[in-house]
Amino acid sequence: MRARIWIAVGLGLLLAACGNNGGGTNPPPPSGPNTITGLVTDIGSGARLAGVQVSVVGGSQNTTTDAKGEFILSGLPQGRVNLALSKANYAPGYASADSGDSAQAVIVALKKDGTPQSYNPTQARTLSERTEAGPYAVIFQPNSLDTSDTNLKVVITPLDPTKEDAALPGDLIAGGATATPLAAVTFAEFSILDSSRKKVNLKSGSSAIVELPIPPELRGQYPLGAKIHCYAYNPQTGRWEDFVEGTVETSSVDGTTPVLRASIRHFSWYGGAPAVQDQTCVAVDVTSKLTGKPLEGAVITARPGLRSVSGKDGFATITVQKGVPVKFFASKTYTDTYVDDKGNLVPKKGAKVIEIGRVEESELTPLVSGPCPAGSSQRVGAMKGDANSPVRIELGLAPDATYKAVAILTAGQGVSVILEKGFPDEEGELQDPEPASGAKLKLSNDQGQSADLSELGAGSGFYSLQGTGFPIQAGRLYTLSIDGDGNGTIEGGGSTYAVGAVNWDGLLNGGSYSANTLEVKWSDTGGGQAGYNALYYCSLFKTDSNPDAASYVGSQRSFQPRSSLADPPVPLKPGSYTVTLIAFSGGFTGSNSSNFTVSDNITGVGVQGQFMSFASADPLNITLTSP
Repeated sequence: MRARIWIAVGLGLLLAACGNNGGGTNPPPPSGPNTITGLVTDIGSGARLAGVQVSVVGGSQNTTTDAKGEFILSGLPQGRVNLALSKANYAPGYASADSGDSAQAVIVALKKDGTPQSYNPTQARTLSERTEAGPYAVIFQPNSLDTSDTNLKVVITPLDPTKEDAALPGDLIAGGATATPLAAVTFAEFSILDSSRKKVNLKSGSSAIVELPIPPELRGQYPLGAKIHCYAYNPQTGRWEDFVEGTVETSSVDGTTPVLRASIRHFSWYGGAPAVQDQTCVAVDVTSKLTGKPLEGAVITARPGLRSVSGKDGFATITVQKGVPVKFFASKTYTDTYVDDKGNLVPKKGAKVIEIGRVEESELTPLVSGPCPAGSSQRVGAMKGDANSPVRIELGLAPDATYKAVAILTAGQGVSVILEKGFPDEEGELQDPEPASGAKLKLSNDQGQSADLSELGAGSGFYSLQGTGFPIQAGRLYTLSIDGDGNGTIEGGGSTYAVGAVNWDGLLNGGSYSANTLEVKWSDTGGGQAGYNALYYCSLFKTDSNPDAASYVGSQRSFQPRSSLADPPVPLKPGSYTVTLIAFSGGFTGSNSSNFTVSDNITGVGVQGQFMSFASADPLNITLTSP
């Protein structure tokens, strides 16, 4: 168990040249006062985003990210500064930073928005965006929107915080006199656009209903009937406000998915995030990989939790949620003046740099229970749990290129990874990718064990971990960490459950069943592990004339087939059917024929991809008889 986290922050040459700064032609260096530097990436592809508009909320300063996705804002007012970021085809992004005696860095991830859907506001209607976790939906009442335009576009952008927490706007903190960290459950951004692409909102006193799926791995914590606090993001304050209470119910769209259902009063980023009741205070040490010395003035954030800034000895304390894995991220920006022992400047005196580092830690011994007390950023004697075994993270140069990984985890066997690198196009696809040879990959489980993967042949970019030395157990959670350039620093990673073997329960090949009473059931050998939540995609399709079909995507291990070709659904037509079943966890893309989107679950600065586990049952041929 560890209480002190040592974050070794590695050099990132992110600001070799200054970009626009909101009107000034000679901005101060990034280490100057009242300056914010930043890097903006795509949460899906990991690519740096050029042309992102960055503006100070409530202020006049604005700028645009350069070709490397970087920006500088200077001459800012003292204190907390809230930023708004926008780019065509992306959901709105937001960030916060402190403007003070030295510059701060922000790393912001944006997510591509959902598919625009037409809507006439004079009608009552339900619109949804289907994902592997289930449908995200908004339910409109007629004439509830503040517009006379009848040709609107509705855009729903889902965000699963178990995969994409880096794209959550601002700090996940509730408004009010006391900052309260929130536990992320489920989120989405809702934009209503008129014919001129101007945003439309609800009329005063009107509301709409939203339904947000509970991510599979959180469904055990939030069963049907559970109450969850819901908030909308307020760009003016940089906090989550407009509190209402939602309830976990069954989706009105597919009739099976557990969703958070709540009423909203305006459209923006919205989500379920109960206040963290069980808080704890942990210590953090930040060091520079470049100098090997403690790093003063580094900004440390944790999800869920608050932010902190390291003191002269690189020490800080930060409030986190007790008993859950925590992702720590640290950044520092300055003008480089370092000279190595050979008299060489590394990389160049006066260069503008951002150092970044991150670590994920699941075993934390608190310094104190509850939020960190005021003034706890200074070391005071020997503190409980001031361990001699700190967690170290070393993130080096943020790569200009992007690494793309496809990783498959198989229970009882091992893990295989194909890693490529290249430069992404506007759609996030790598152009002329090449194998990423020489990378360092590590697999760890939820019991604190880890093992390194081996590259199968120099230059192949193919890595694996096989054998009995590190067995892959069905139902366990595994995390893959990726050091793409092999310099000892982690650029990104992701987690997935090892899916067990799935078998039909009571359904026989060649069997005959009543279409009215048939219930399709199956078993999963991973199902006995605590917290395990695979998703299942089961389909029935008619193999003779007079077509019909039914499908199910969800975490339950049974469903009653109803025709997907009828509205409302009715029992399937009599005839011969083929029944298929796939169980999957993570970024599995093999089920896209069902027309739902799957989010990448390997993310990072310059890293993206899918870490998946799946299994299938033998297809069956059955006959359905008349109800």
